[in-house]
Amino acid sequence: MCLLDFFLNVSRKDKQMTERRRSPRYEVVLKLRYETAEAFGDTVIQSLSSGGLYLSTQTPFNVGSQFAIVIDLPQKEEWIKGTCEVVWVNEIDTEDYPKGMGVRFIQMAPEYRSRLEAYLADMNVEKK
Repeated sequence: MCLLDFFLNVSRKDKQMTERRRSPRYEVVLKLRYETAEAFGDTVIQSLSSGGLYLSTQTPFNVGSQFAIVIDLPQKEEWIKGTCEVVWVNEIDTEDYPKGMGVRFIQMAPEYRSRLEAYLADMNVEKK
């Protein structure tokens, strides 16, 4: 694959991801703690929606991997807990996406879902 083909492929992937999203995605910088059976650590959320998020990480998990998360909402002194599944991985840093992974929420208690929705509603107000 030549370099031009690579960039065209990345652009197509970005368009496909945008078309599959069911809810608005907001660019954010939030701390996230993750935990799997084998590992745990901290990373940064690059974008967030009610359906999932994009994590910047130099060591993304494989597609289909599931893991627990805790998102820190420092402005509100609250957190959000849930379980995610990796739906796509970006192995190469690009202008649009640093190396990392896109994940979808697969489990979240109603209390945390409400916090997420309230946070996103605040983001929507700020965006306008």
